[in-house]
Amino acid sequence: MRFGQSIKTKLIIGFMGVMLPIVVYMLINNMYAKTIVREKVSETYRNTLDIFGGQMDHNLEEINEYLYQMSVLDSDVGLLTSFPMDSDWYMLTKVQIDSKLNRDVGVYSLLDSIFVYHERDIIFGTDNAVYEDARQIIKQNMVQMTKDEQAQHNDPETWEVKYDERIPGHYFLINFIEVRDGLYVGGIIRVMDLERLLAIQWSDGDIGNNGIYLRDGNQSAQALTEQAPRLLNGQPAAGAEALNSVVDPDTKQSYLVLNRNSSLANIAYRVLVPEQTLLKSLIFFQNAALLAPFGFLLLLGIYLLFMRNMLFKPLRELMLGMKKIAIGQLDVRLAAKQSGQSLEFAFLGNTFNKMAEQIKTLKIDVYEEQLRVKQGELRQLQAQINPHFYMNSLNIVYNLAALGDTESVKKMSLHLADYFRFIMRANRDMILLSEELDHIDNYITIQKMRFPDKLQFTYDVPEFVKNYKVAALTVQPFVENAIIHGFKNRRKPFIIHIGAETQKDGGFYLTITDNGTGFSEPVLEQLQRKIPLTEGETSRLGIMNVIHRLQLIYGERAAITFKNIEEGGAAVTIRFPVGEEELIANV
Repeated sequence: MRFGQSIKTKLIIGFMGVMLPIVVYMLINNMYAKTIVREKVSETYRNTLDIFGGQMDHNLEEINEYLYQMSVLDSDVGLLTSFPMDSDWYMLTKVQIDSKLNRDVGVYSLLDSIFVYHERDIIFGTDNAVYEDARQIIKQNMVQMTKDEQAQHNDPETWEVKYDERIPGHYFLINFIEVRDGLYVGGIIRVMDLERLLAIQWSDGDIGNNGIYLRDGNQSAQALTEQAPRLLNGQPAAGAEALNSVVDPDTKQSYLVLNRNSSLANIAYRVLVPEQTLLKSLIFFQNAALLAPFGFLLLLGIYLLFMRNMLFKPLRELMLGMKKIAIGQLDVRLAAKQSGQSLEFAFLGNTFNKMAEQIKTLKIDVYEEQLRVKQGELRQLQAQINPHFYMNSLNIVYNLAALGDTESVKKMSLHLADYFRFIMRANRDMILLSEELDHIDNYITIQKMRFPDKLQFTYDVPEFVKNYKVAALTVQPFVENAIIHGFKNRRKPFIIHIGAETQKDGGFYLTITDNGTGFSEPVLEQLQRKIPLTEGETSRLGIMNVIHRLQLIYGERAAITFKNIEEGGAAVTIRFPVGEEELIANV
């Protein structure tokens, strides 16, 4: 085989010649664009976040300076504890302090409350709508934070994060400075207000998602605001110089994480920017992405034109020949080797022609052998049904004889003779449905002698349906199984009914119903899933026999369904295809 005529070589060269330039171009362009844009845009975002964090720290420093000046320079605060609490001087000083606090709380926009705290009294100014809630929040937190010497607030510049359901947003920052003798000056800032400023800075939802998180060292423990992405809970809260990425496990999207830790509180400002947002403004990348499909279509057209004569045309001829062989046209042959045809297709054509000749020769012998094997399987399966009823019939005769009922024995013998006469004639593959129904009626009559006044059998089958041919002994095993397994309550009559319903496609459904106990759950599941029954269910051999015979005779054109009736009892529906008599009669 010459190298240049190999179809494998031609495919590889053609594919590489068409796709390699596009792949290389797209990879280089994509890598360069993503790297440059990600670095530049993320640097801009990071600088913006640093400016915001620095401004917030500056605001906290100004508030700390205000608290410090009030604790040191404010004469009213310094003189407050020098007066008895029930004195007029104390009340006058308290009024003056309250006026200052309510004035100053509006000056510092971040402050929610400013307070002067003593274990016996609280003076505060607040923007909180619920005045009493603000008092209780200050009191409870100050009692806890000043309770013992080791837990005292040692760093006057550090704001601590606290939680209280009564304050909007639930989380807040608190800081205080001791004046003297258990007297403190402090302030409260709602974390929600910080998050509002962060959202304004970042146009929340447009650039990315942002939030404020509690820090435990360099670990972000949890989100402190409702809008904060929960994806960042527990993620490292490194400094502003770090550039991290996370992947959403649900959407599989990648995000850039920007961090800015506060130097005055154990919180971190964090922004989550989608990687797609970073590339949104890349004009070159967008233009290249728009032009790439048109270039690809042009190259693809050239490639397809080249492949048409080299690959597609010989493949189409080969497939057409296979389809003709599949529908029985065994005289089809492929043309001899053409000019420019690949060696592989020339080999396939010659092999196809030889195989078609062999198939034509062997088909008749193989078909006849398959018919003989299938006919033998049908005979074997049909023979298995007869011994199943023989034992039951002998038990009935034995019981009647043991009771000394000779008349019933005579009657039983006549019915058994008719029954076995049908069995002997039922070695035919196909019988009329009316013959099957007469046989079932004869079987029920035999069983009625065993259970007087306890069995009823009815059927509603149109006359023209009775003339359809069905596989012999297809319905009777289901009636027998209903009596054996469903007839448990002997106090009420056991009713078996057979109904027929025709279908538009020419087939018809035959349904056998009873009012017995129905199928047990394990047996019903096995029957529905067509799983062979266990050895303990050998009395149901007839059912599995019928299922197997229908598959051999009709294939997928026939079907059996099993179910339990809500009112009690079981239902078996058999679908018989019509118009197959001549085909089956030849089996």
